[in-house]
Amino acid sequence: MKRVILGSLVAATCLTGATALADDDTGAWYVAPMGQYSLLDDKRAAKDDFGLDVALGYNFAPHFAGEFNYSTGSFRIHDQASDKLEAFTLDAMFKLLPGSIVDPYFLIGGGELNDEVGRGLPTYNTWTAEGGVGALTAIGPQTGSFRLQLRTEAKYRREFIQNTAYNPNNPGDVIFGVGLQFEFGAPVPPPPKVVEAAPPPPPPPPPPPPPPPPPPLDSDHDGVPDSIDQCPNTPPGDKVDSVGCTIKDEIKLPGVTFATNSADLVPESATTLNYAVDTLKKYPQMVIEVRGHTDNRGSDKLNLNLSQRRAESVMNYLKDHGVTNSLTAKGYGKENPIADNKTEEGRLANRRVTLRIVGGP
Repeated sequence: MKRVILGSLVAATCLTGATALADDDTGAWYVAPMGQYSLLDDKRAAKDDFGLDVALGYNFAPHFAGEFNYSTGSFRIHDQASDKLEAFTLDAMFKLLPGSIVDPYFLIGGGELNDEVGRGLPTYNTWTAEGGVGALTAIGPQTGSFRLQLRTEAKYRREFIQNTAYNPNNPGDVIFGVGLQFEFGAPVPPPPKVVEAAPPPPPPPPPPPPPPPPPPLDSDHDGVPDSIDQCPNTPPGDKVDSVGCTIKDEIKLPGVTFATNSADLVPESATTLNYAVDTLKKYPQMVIEVRGHTDNRGSDKLNLNLSQRRAESVMNYLKDHGVTNSLTAKGYGKENPIADNKTEEGRLANRRVTLRIVGGP
């Protein structure tokens, strides 16, 4: 239970907060006095007790430090004698997170251990090896040439000794340590020099914007450019369709065609349909029936279905481009031809979609 309690205390201490991030300690010396509690090998005659430890070290690199370590402790043997353990070791430290608030590390080393068992018995000078883990926790600012850190560690130390009184062969002890580490002389980089650069030359002024293109010529001022106006000299004030002709009861859509036996509009239809969109947006109160027509080739049922789908295709195009008029679509098949179906020119004229005005002002 004692081992569990001590282990928990060291772990909790390792998580203690700090007030500033630690700098890179390369080039700094340090001294670390610590209190220790040793859990001695169960086969030793002595009992667990407290001791002292002092480490003197140097940071060779961000991750590596070397230190001379001296530890001492007296441990009772029954009521009249004690086992004094005094260790002198050289240890290497490997830091995992240099520059962080809490910097865990590994420790490994070895040296000499003086083992004085009781009064009147000789002191045994033996070899020892040790290894352990710990953490350095920053306390206060860590940016100057003097820094303070909390040091906590737990290590295992093995004594190489055999055939002596009160000692087992090659005992191993677990040692917990808590103390402060004082660091001196870590380099503090100077602030970077600020060199004032000459101000950049002002950017050249932006080029003047190109003149706007001249508006398309519209001689009769009906809103339809002369280039597509099929009804020049429209009387002033007349409502005109997409090709500049006075709207009476129907808006024609010349040039709106579809793929063969399909309701898919060909790309060339967009020009006329876009003018139809502009026309309907001028007169949003007009109620429109989109009418589809075919020539007389094919069955009545086929032509009626095809004309309906083509009318719906035009209606959907108008809606998708922002027309808000009341729109319906109806296919009339091969009814109501406007030309002779016996000629190719007549059949082409009969394959049409128109916008019939069925209501509104």
